[in-house]
Formats: sequence, C-alpha cells, structure tokens
Amino acid sequence: MSQLTGQLTLSFDSEEKDITVIPDVEVIRDRDCTIDTPILHGYQPESIYGKGVEIYPAVPGKTDTPHMKKYYLNNLDPLESYDYFFSLFSGGKDSVASVLNLLELGVPKDKIILIHHDIDGGSEKKMDWPATKAYCKAFAAAFGLELRFSFREGGFWGEVYRYGSKQPVQFQDADGTMKRIVPQAWARSLELKKLMRKTELEDDMELFKRYDEELRSYGYRFKFPAKAADLSSRYCSGVLKIEVGSVTIAHQVDTKKDCKIMVLSGERRGESTNRSNYNMMELHRTHAPVRNKRVVHHYRNIIDYSEKDVWEILKRNKVSPHPCYLAGWGRASCAACIFSSPSHFAGLRELLPKYYEQIKSSEQELNFTLDNNKSIDEFVGNAKSCVDHSQKKAIYQLVSGDIKIEDIILPAEEEWTYPSGAFRQGVGGPC
Repeated sequence: MSQLTGQLTLSFDSEEKDITVIPDVEVIRDRDCTIDTPILHGYQPESIYGKGVEIYPAVPGKTDTPHMKKYYLNNLDPLESYDYFFSLFSGGKDSVASVLNLLELGVPKDKIILIHHDIDGGSEKKMDWPATKAYCKAFAAAFGLELRFSFREGGFWGEVYRYGSKQPVQFQDADGTMKRIVPQAWARSLELKKLMRKTELEDDMELFKRYDEELRSYGYRFKFPAKAADLSSRYCSGVLKIEVGSVTIAHQVDTKKDCKIMVLSGERRGESTNRSNYNMMELHRTHAPVRNKRVVHHYRNIIDYSEKDVWEILKRNKVSPHPCYLAGWGRASCAACIFSSPSHFAGLRELLPKYYEQIKSSEQELNFTLDNNKSIDEFVGNAKSCVDHSQKKAIYQLVSGDIKIEDIILPAEEEWTYPSGAFRQGVGGPC
C-alpha cells in the first residue's frame, strides 16, 4: 500500500492498487491568501471515473452536532455508481471550480446537471446581478452541460416582507417545463389576507386581530437577514437556496424515486470559521433510501482548496470568471449581499443605483437597517468604490447581462490573468 499526500483518499477495488492519504489538511484562510500562496490542491487530478474508486475525506468527518450525526457519511462510492451529479451552481468562482473538478475527474457531461437558484424569484425589486443568470447559461453552453433554474416566488424581497406562509417554489424539470410546489399553509395565508381586508372594511377589529395572529403564526419577517452564521436569522441562504435546492431534487421527475444522486456545492474551509468545520461529504437532506429508494450524497469537493487553488483550476481551463470579479468584487454573491463591504456598496451605488436606493427606502419603511447597527449610508460613509474602471467590457456585462458563449473560455492564444477582485482577503463574507 502506497501513500499519496493530497485532498482525497482513494480506495481501488484491487489489493494491488490501494491508495490512501495522510489526514492532514492545511487550511489557508481567504484573508491570508495571496497571489504568492503555494498551490496545494489545485493541480489537475487523476481521472478516476470508471475505475472503482471510493473517495474518502482527507479529514475524517465529524459527529459533533445532531446534524453531523444524522447526516454522517464515511465515504463516497465510486463516481460511476451515481446516476446524476447535481451541481448547486451560483456562477461564482467556487461553484465553477467545483464543476471543473468534476469534469477533470472524468465524470461524463451527460450525467452533470447544473441547478441555479434565481435569488430574485420574478420580483420587480432585484438583489442579484443582471449578469448572473446570463453567465450561468453561457457557462453551461460552453461546456455542453444541462442547466436548470429554480426559485422561490417573490425572491429575496418577498421574504423580507413576508407576512404568512413562505411562497411557492418553482423549478425546471427534466423535460424543461416549470413545476410549482405550494407550501401547506400557502392557500390559508391567501385566504386570511382576503378576510383581513374584508373585516377591515367592516371595521371588525376583533376578528381582524384574530386573523392577523393566525397569519403571523405561519411566518412574519419585515426585516433584513442577519449577518450571522445561523441560517434561521440569515434566512436568505436557507430559504432561497438550501430549501429551494431540496424541493427541486425531491420533486423532479428524474430524481423523485429510484435513483442515486450526488449533490455538489462549492463551500470552502478558508471562507469562514463556520465553514472550516463542515464535513466534506454527508448524506443530503433529500436522502430517502427506504421511502423513495432515493440515495443522495452531498460532496463538497473543493472544501479544502484555498482561493489560490480555485483560481488555478479556472486558469488551467482558461475560464473567464463572472464579470463581477473582473470589475473588482471578490465574491460573486448577490449584488447587494448583506455581507458586502462599504467599498462594495459604494460600487453598487455607482453601477446599479436603483438597487442601492431600494435598500435605503426599505430601511426607512421597515425601520430596520441592513447592517446590524447602521443605515446603509452610514455604513458606506466615504468608502472608495471597488470598481476597476479599466474593465469596461466586464462592467458592461455586469449591468447589462450581455454575456455570450464565446466569453466563457479564452482563446488558446490569450493569456489568462487574475481578475481585479482576486485575493481581496475574504472581504464580502461567505454566503
């Protein structure tokens, strides 16, 4: 048995080819990562698809919390044993690197499905970049991968102003049609709102109060998500991404029953203290092997990568990242992400002033600030905009959404360079 230092433990179905790794991973925090940081995990991996290789984490999985105990998974089965690979694809550098890693491991393109959660959910008020959906479409087309969209109706702003049940989830099914899953309390919430309007006109405030109390029991926010690791208070990630992804996988015609699925996401230990404790692999929340004969394993395949490792994968594949990185942002989260720094919000105010004004007006309407202690104007202060004005094409793409297939992979003769937003010491937070 030989030893290989690296991210994975690979166990072949052969006594002659048993490979393992030393369980020792150096975590390089984004705030410490620079262009000079050595590459640790970003080298091209061996293609292992079809070789009977089991994958083990470099750091053994933890069982410290009830969640970790419930979803603990010792190892992944050989890649060829999975029917589908669902990538939770934001369009950011980490989700791009996760997909590229999967391709380099040899997984066939026709088994990979990208799922993008549209944060805006059809709302007139926007939170996400105009370029994000366009980038996801162009990336999928450039690599010949299937892309499906999903969203919670009303999106971010619908959840901020939530009064009653969560709104329905829509997702693109295998046949391309949009399906709609309605929460149990949705119909009753709509009914209660009608009854409240009626009783208000009739000046029956006692009945109005009773309806209001029931409606609030189904949910009430009227505040922004908190800048916290707890997803119950930082609800945007939980309600608009995690829950939407689970509903999508549990109800699609090709994943509802009798299947074995791998779900991939691009969290990295270097992003935050909270994410440094994540397990590389676990059972997914849609895992239902008895009731639906649906096996779902969750694989965070780049969890041990540094930011330098991530950029190395994009560089090797000559992939141009989301234009927000080129324009000066260090993260491709929502344009108006709650974790944005003052310089990011100054950049947002410059490029998408309507987004900035929506936050200002909502702070006044809700009597609740986006930041924990300051209004958006106080938080930004006189911060300098993060925008790199030399990147005229990227700025145009960012605000227009005009991204073409040929914009994704650089021509062979063109040199790949780090974007302006690279190595910003993790400013902008994880989400």
